[in-house]
Amino acid sequence: MKKISALLLVLLPLIAFSQNNFKVIDSVLSVYDQGVVPGVSVSIAKNGKVLYSRNVGYADIEANKKIDDKTLFCMASVSKQFTAACIVMLEQQGKLSLEDKLSKYFPDFPEYANTISIVHLLNHTSGIKDYLALSMLRGHDNKDYTNEMVEDMLRVQELDFEPGSTFSYSNSGYWFLVRIIEKVSGKSIIDFAQENIFRPLKMKNTQYTYDPYSVKHMSRGYVETDEGYEVEPQKEYLIAGAGVVSSAQDMQKWLFEMHTQKKFGTAFWNRMLNEEFYDLGNNNFSTKGLFTGDYYGVKRIQHGGDVDGFHTVVECFPEQGVTVAIFTNNDNVSVYEFNKPALSSLLNLKYKKEVKKEVVQAEEPPIFDPVSETDLKQYEGDYGSDLGLFFNVSVKDGVLYVIQKWDGGGYPVVQTGTNKFKIDGDPIFFEFIDINNGTANLLKVNQEDGEYVFERDYQLPDFDDYLGEYYSKVLNVNYEFYIEDGLLVFRPQGVDEVHVATIKEKDKATSPWGGLSFVRDSEGFITGFLLSHERARNIEFVKVPVTE
Repeated sequence: MKKISALLLVLLPLIAFSQNNFKVIDSVLSVYDQGVVPGVSVSIAKNGKVLYSRNVGYADIEANKKIDDKTLFCMASVSKQFTAACIVMLEQQGKLSLEDKLSKYFPDFPEYANTISIVHLLNHTSGIKDYLALSMLRGHDNKDYTNEMVEDMLRVQELDFEPGSTFSYSNSGYWFLVRIIEKVSGKSIIDFAQENIFRPLKMKNTQYTYDPYSVKHMSRGYVETDEGYEVEPQKEYLIAGAGVVSSAQDMQKWLFEMHTQKKFGTAFWNRMLNEEFYDLGNNNFSTKGLFTGDYYGVKRIQHGGDVDGFHTVVECFPEQGVTVAIFTNNDNVSVYEFNKPALSSLLNLKYKKEVKKEVVQAEEPPIFDPVSETDLKQYEGDYGSDLGLFFNVSVKDGVLYVIQKWDGGGYPVVQTGTNKFKIDGDPIFFEFIDINNGTANLLKVNQEDGEYVFERDYQLPDFDDYLGEYYSKVLNVNYEFYIEDGLLVFRPQGVDEVHVATIKEKDKATSPWGGLSFVRDSEGFITGFLLSHERARNIEFVKVPVTE
């Protein structure tokens, strides 16, 4: 297990900030204004007047170019509100209706297209599986997909639920919407949005694009690796749930229009925000590429965006006239860490800042009876868990040793309490529990990332039944299941990356790609399984017979 330093979260006193005092967000941003690192752009306005604007870090490290007011970022899913706006504008022009069925525009799709309306696509209630999840489950990079490939893949899928019955975020819905806009308008989404949204609002630095890095003033999106920061490719062959690039300053023009409703009118914005929405509960709603709800008791309209290398969020607080745009080209940075400090003064919030501070762990006073070598014997043995990790505990020359069986690493541990030990100099703690008849049955390990329990003489499940090859017709992919380092793992054929399938109970497993439910025939032999990702449920795989 990874050794990590002890960290203490120190909560600073609550501070009430005066109106328009931005010292808090300045303090948070200053961390990213040191060294040559990707950065952050923040813009805060009230009633259309920018009250705070700051850019920190680099837009392009290789070109030695820092972020400025003209710097563009990939909006990722923030783009969805513009796609939704195009649809509402076409409805106002009398060219479509939000009640139109999907089958009107995709007549060759299965019967379920007759049950899905445009408003279902807008609000993520269509039941259509997310093509990004499907491409991942196939072991593919979605950036390589064309419109034809997405259409062919979606045509053979079944719905995850009855349209309108529940919410499930789906980029597939917005892929359909872009295609509908282009079919109805006779123009590309790039041209239609430019003519009807960006140009009227004088958003000169905002556009849809297939190739973000070809656009002037565009920042590079960075992912940190062991070798440093690497540029994440962004070029795609289609536009679906993303596609817009913009600057924080440009985005304020859209947010100001959302607040004033002067250019597009109240009817447009009422359709966007207040009609045909889906109730998510707790006074939160999904409506046409946006989410509305309460933020510390204040009404908020917002949407965030995430793609490798970029994270974004835009917000409008209509009752206060406050609008916010926060963008970063650093994949390791969450834009939401700037959210509350940015708004603390304007919304009269109290901000509690968390500071990570390294401390030296003090040794506990010896208020226990030291364990003799004979008593240490009660801890000896092998301990394991369903994670596939095993420890061996032994006594040598009166010292208790813990050996990591997965890599052979070992270390002596010192006693800190009754049945409690730790690695000297490291904040990793061991406690032996459930001691019966002079034998410990459980080993509890605590370190900063959590607590883990290991069982004496633990045996991994018999994985033999699950081994083999499985085929999914709707994904057109084969999965291989095999044992690696004592764990049941799987991967799509031809893909190097493997995923662990952790058996929690008979024929039920969890994995990074979702839950797996294995199916047996009347004779008890496994015939396949169902894979359920949160955005693509109940995908059937059939076991491929072994041929001699």
